[in-house]
Amino acid sequence: MQMTRPAAWTASVVLAVAALAGCAGRPGDGAAATSGPKAPATAAAGELAAAAEVMGRAGNSRIRFRVAAKGMSTTGTGFAQWSGRPALQYDNGKQGIVRIVGGALYFAFTPDLTGKAEEWSVMRLDDNGPAPVHLSTLATERVADPAAELRRAAARGNLTDRGTEDVAGTPVKRFHSSVPLVRRSGSAGHGLWDGLADFMPPLGATCTADFWINERHELVRLTLSLVSGPDRQDIEAEYSEPGSAPEITVPAPTVPML
Repeated sequence: MQMTRPAAWTASVVLAVAALAGCAGRPGDGAAATSGPKAPATAAAGELAAAAEVMGRAGNSRIRFRVAAKGMSTTGTGFAQWSGRPALQYDNGKQGIVRIVGGALYFAFTPDLTGKAEEWSVMRLDDNGPAPVHLSTLATERVADPAAELRRAAARGNLTDRGTEDVAGTPVKRFHSSVPLVRRSGSAGHGLWDGLADFMPPLGATCTADFWINERHELVRLTLSLVSGPDRQDIEAEYSEPGSAPEITVPAPTVPML
């Protein structure tokens, strides 16, 4: 199978998602994109904390998302898993299947395109320094862990209650959060945060997030937006059927993606 086509497609997805790495933060580091003291306890914070508890117990869900950044966009429909290290599997709408598991990105064309069984290619984390795939997994793992986003906003976000809105015919509560972005200095594993000037936002940039939560305290929609000067990067994600997604595992066999 020719490797140039999946590699070219992956580059656009990687860069689109990478643009949000500064907004998303680092997996396992809830304060990576925030500064200052924790937000005071409020009714809005309590709502987000309750939703974080519910989604944390569920551990997975169906997901549909869209990423738009720097003139590129991608969409995906599939499953997210956040019991343990976040993982994601989705159909990109272009006869391709993507999995992000254990910090590596896997790609395969669908069998109806190739006429044969799935053949998986892989891009792994590189110990020699930052690369676009590092950034894509950092940001996408955050989309695949809505419980972490809820916890972060509940603890540190500048929260406002935006009232009740209709989502898919169901009334849900909407909450808005904004946090200042901070450039990280030094190394954070494999030198990830060293040499990322082309991807990281300038000082003074702000990340905003909106959360739509139903009466069962389930998160049904999340948006993340990073605005810095004339540039804007956005993620929109919808979550459904929490707790019902299949396990997302490392595919085998795989070959390196060129």
